[in-house]
Amino acid sequence: MKATVLYRLASVLLIVFVAANTIWLVYFWHTAATNAPHFPFGHSDLSYAQVVLALEVFGSLCILFGAYLSWHLGAIARRMPQAIGALGWALLAFQTVGAFVCLFYLSGFAFLVAALIAVCTAGAIGRTPQASA
Repeated sequence: MKATVLYRLASVLLIVFVAANTIWLVYFWHTAATNAPHFPFGHSDLSYAQVVLALEVFGSLCILFGAYLSWHLGAIARRMPQAIGALGWALLAFQTVGAFVCLFYLSGFAFLVAALIAVCTAGAIGRTPQASA
């Protein structure tokens, strides 16, 4: 496969990952938001569900940014592959850390999807010509 296809496949898988995270978040919100304990934070009371909601939304935005970056790197790999430079490696590091987070804190299926995303990105990096010195 070409690097563009692999970057775009990783991007689509990241979007599927965000969709699954959103479905889980809606389920969590409906089950935990009603009787979640409150704790004081500054001048207001926060519930456990509000903290989880904020962290999940932030995590989803980070994953969506990774999906956009992966799609954009796919476009760059087609037109001007030497311009990617270390950005591809940074995206691979981001996705590898995400795979380890899934391994230790989420389900095995989430780890498999995250590992597949990292493998797609690594394959795309391997197929992208590097800039000459």
